[in-house]
Amino acid sequence: MSSVLSVIKSLQEVKASDAPCKKVIQKMVYLIQEAGTNLGYDYSIHFYGPYSSDLDAEMRYLCSVGALAMDMTEYGHHISVDSSQNTDALTPDVLKLISAFSVKTPSELELITTALYVQRELAGASSESIVAGVTKIKGSKFPNVQINDAIDELRIQSYF
Repeated sequence: MSSVLSVIKSLQEVKASDAPCKKVIQKMVYLIQEAGTNLGYDYSIHFYGPYSSDLDAEMRYLCSVGALAMDMTEYGHHISVDSSQNTDALTPDVLKLISAFSVKTPSELELITTALYVQRELAGASSESIVAGVTKIKGSKFPNVQINDAIDELRIQSYF
């Protein structure tokens, strides 16, 4: 069974059945992997932060076979797990991570994961280097104070 189904189902449960958007799923899977649970997706930097084309292709496939439903709204593509799908149990660490980050907006997750991506690419960079890297990628989209808040959140969650 696809691990992404389990992640999406857990996100739905935490959000009281609110279907997460594709951007949130991309960012949550990235955070899960960077915390040490390999789900098998490769990421590169993209317009909205770290992105996996393999994860996107798997979600499209799962939609085509009826395991996932995609609902297009003015706010994005919302993905939900069909209630008849059996999903694997997630580890307590992954569930804790989902709970901690599910309260974040897609934009906040974009910033947090971009900061983490920069930190990983620069191999343990200082906060100042991370801020500079995020600014280089995102331009003026996020002020330095928000970037520093994202770095602090990653430290609290033990990413670095």
